[in-house]
Amino acid sequence: DGFIDFLEFIAAINLVIRGKIDQKLKWYFKLYDADGNGCIDKKELLSIFRAIQAINGYTNMSAEEFTNMIFQKIDVNNDGELTLEEFINGVEKDEDLMELITKSFDLSNVLKVIQNGRRN
Repeated sequence: DGFIDFLEFIAAINLVIRGKIDQKLKWYFKLYDADGNGCIDKKELLSIFRAIQAINGYTNMSAEEFTNMIFQKIDVNNDGELTLEEFINGVEKDEDLMELITKSFDLSNVLKVIQNGRRN
């Protein structure tokens, strides 16, 4: 509905932390597919990754570099869009890419900020 209630938020956090790889990848895909059309284009990926970087502080690579690398590695038909199948297959076959995407969703910095806020 365009809003995240508390239950949805907790479910998403739990999935990112404890979910199985295929569940995580489906969730990541859904997050990246901002317009919900079943494909991720470069603009969507770039926008979401910038937001993720702003939240978790992950800066080993620019959002532009990340986006270009993802499409170069897993857009098998070079149509400028990633389907769910392309995304899951591409990430599962590339350990470095899997690690990069997992690190980009590392919420430890966010949790530290929340914990520090409670203590202050």
